[in-house]
Amino acid sequence: MKFRYLGTAASEGWPALFCNCEYCLKAKKLGGKNLRTRSQAIVNDDMLIDFPGDTFAHMLATGMDFSKVRWCLVTHSHCDHFVPIDLCFHAEGCYAHNMTEKPNRTAEMADILHQASMLYMASNFPIDNGATAMEVIPLYQPRQYGKYTVTALRANHMPSEEAHIYIISDGEKTMLYLHDTGLLFDEVWDYLIKSNTKADFVSYDCTFVALPSGGGHMGLDSCTVTRDRFLKEGIIDNHTINCINHFSHNGMLVHDELVPVAEKLGFLTAYDGMEIEF
Repeated sequence: MKFRYLGTAASEGWPALFCNCEYCLKAKKLGGKNLRTRSQAIVNDDMLIDFPGDTFAHMLATGMDFSKVRWCLVTHSHCDHFVPIDLCFHAEGCYAHNMTEKPNRTAEMADILHQASMLYMASNFPIDNGATAMEVIPLYQPRQYGKYTVTALRANHMPSEEAHIYIISDGEKTMLYLHDTGLLFDEVWDYLIKSNTKADFVSYDCTFVALPSGGGHMGLDSCTVTRDRFLKEGIIDNHTINCINHFSHNGMLVHDELVPVAEKLGFLTAYDGMEIEF
């Protein structure tokens, strides 16, 4: 399985748009991997995870053919993870020609995009009713999408809605995508243990970086606690790739500073464009 981080920042990006803190200025000066766009990832080249406003920038940065994408898993509705207006362009005709994968839309999704167009564009944006299908994945019930088995788990993130973290398997390899979430709920641990989940790759929410964790996110402290329990429960082993992701500038350590700190704790540090094969 091939996995690619397209964006690795928390909601404000890094450097944050209007911020002149020490850590944003440092990121601007250093550039490269210290610059982070909003959170998004892709499995192989056909399953996106989240759809933020930076999706267009990710297409420009990578040169990827986003028309190959057949599925997009959405973790929750915060705007750094889901801005549906650009899905209005996921339709052959005026907005897209010679798409690699032909779109398929339900009336329910068309209604959502119509509402998004009214909200974001203040106009009746024309939408092709045959372009993007939507399904709400029930918790703890594996769903099949092509070769992928996807299981949604309850995220410890926001009380106002049912946010998801995911198990994704292609039949040979399995990954855990833990964004956005704080420490895992007992019901998640119960499911992972009872289902005998074995992960080859884990992506951990590390929003707080070196600061104490809390408020629906993790930092290095909670990532370490979670990783150690994964090992104890046999969910991961010494061959599993453990990578931290989703960083806020409030966490203070830019990428170049964070890499050696995380490495000592046994973690890789994600950056925009990073590819991992497992």
